[in-house]
Amino acid sequence: MPFALTAFSAPAAGTTRRDAAIAYAVCPILLLASGYGLWKWIGLTANPGLGQHDVNFLLIGLVLLPLALFLFLSIVSAQRFEHARLSHSYQLRLDHLQKRLNHQEDLLHSLMDHSEAMAIFDSENRYWFLNKRAAQGLGHAATEIIGKLPSRIMGYERTRRLEARLDEVRSGGYPIEALEQITDAGGRVRFVQVHYEKIARVGDMTDGVMVREEDITSLIVERTRREHMLRQVISALVAVVDRRDPYAAGHSARVGQLARMIAEEMMLDEKQIEAAEIAGSLMNFGKVLVPREILTKTTPLTVDELQRVRDSILTSADILSIIDFSLPVVPTLRQTMERVDGTGLPNGLRGDDILVTARIVTVANAYVALVSPRAHRSSMELKDALTNMMRDIDKTFDRSVVTALANCIEKNAAKLDWLTRTKQA
Repeated sequence: MPFALTAFSAPAAGTTRRDAAIAYAVCPILLLASGYGLWKWIGLTANPGLGQHDVNFLLIGLVLLPLALFLFLSIVSAQRFEHARLSHSYQLRLDHLQKRLNHQEDLLHSLMDHSEAMAIFDSENRYWFLNKRAAQGLGHAATEIIGKLPSRIMGYERTRRLEARLDEVRSGGYPIEALEQITDAGGRVRFVQVHYEKIARVGDMTDGVMVREEDITSLIVERTRREHMLRQVISALVAVVDRRDPYAAGHSARVGQLARMIAEEMMLDEKQIEAAEIAGSLMNFGKVLVPREILTKTTPLTVDELQRVRDSILTSADILSIIDFSLPVVPTLRQTMERVDGTGLPNGLRGDDILVTARIVTVANAYVALVSPRAHRSSMELKDALTNMMRDIDKTFDRSVVTALANCIEKNAAKLDWLTRTKQA
């Protein structure tokens, strides 16, 4: 197909239907006219009686002129087609850019009006954008901050921490969240949950990171107040038990301390460590229901009396279940009488079916009891007590917990004098 027909066979956006119709109609006519003229010219040249003037007229009028018009129309058509194609291409790019600009404008407007402090850092860790809330926290106008490095705005430690997080997000490619303590421009200490997220492109800026800060100071303050009140309640409850059994004064506190050391040695998470410590401190609270004469008895306890003391440990969980610890304290207390071989109470749980915090408290309570003097017996040495407990590994006690206890004693032997005190420091 001739070039002009090819150009108009799929007219680009911007060319009209009239242009296409003309091209489709005229170009074949011109080609046919040129072909017809060429055929007639060849026939005339074979006639010796025809003059040269007539031959030239046919050549020019019927062959060359239509062919020239065809070439001219082809060139014009090609130019119009290319112009239309480029116009269409530019329009598509403009529409795409406009959509991106509209999207970015909407994004920036939403960030600007957001209630949380938000900022965007470029690939060189300079401020590319920040909203009013973020600027207020830094004590400067946004126009004074944009384009500057954090080191020009904030202190060394905060800058170092921020830049490390930005580099981590870029290299890892995944969002990061962190709880940070910040001193703002007004000197107030705030606790913020900071979210770092990599963004591919905003305008001409690439490899940026968006940082969003959520102020949770009020939540932290409330949680701290609540924890302080809970500690006061725990101390009061432990004091009640100490007054009931003067020979075991301080036992509960020491069990809690040792349970915490064992949990830390086993590298448990903070919630498990806290639960083990609190449960250890409160596991003997049920003794408030045991008659004082049994607790202060100077001769060995009878089977019934010993069972009553053991039952009081399970009672502790029932009494304390009314307190919202927000930690697995009560479930831990309910399982402190279980045994790893499945012979314990109340449910005969075995091995890992028992909460690790309960297994820790069981070991801590037994060890503190062995190294502490009682009305009816004297105390054991630290190593002798550990040797005694090793006989019940995989029966009463969890092997990994006893191993962690042994490591604690080896590392802190000189600092464990509080274990053998009869009075709480």
